[in-house]
Amino acid sequence: MDENKIFDMLEKIYIEVQSHGKRLDNADIKLDFIGNEVKKGFIRLESVENQIQTLSEIQKSYIAQNDKQHIEIIIPIKETTDVIKLAVKNTSKDIKDLNDKFNKVEKITIQNTYDVANLKSVK
Repeated sequence: MDENKIFDMLEKIYIEVQSHGKRLDNADIKLDFIGNEVKKGFIRLESVENQIQTLSEIQKSYIAQNDKQHIEIIIPIKETTDVIKLAVKNTSKDIKDLNDKFNKVEKITIQNTYDVANLKSVK
């Protein structure tokens, strides 16, 4: 082979290698950029994860507090309801007793009215 042809071929190979080198440099730059973006994404993801964890803990705290407050409200209501039931029961009993006494008084009054009428007629 001729030295010129060899030189031309080497020159073409050199140009080709340089072209590939530039492309590799560009690829490295792009990979670095992508790597940085991925790191930013992970940082954001960690931040969101921490926020979700915090919200979860706050929510659990609110649930526990809410359950405690419901119990604190329900117990007095139940006790009050029990007292009201007992009062209604006693009041019903008292009304029944008063009704019975009223019926007796009514019978006695009717008997007295009859006796008075009878006494007037005997006179």
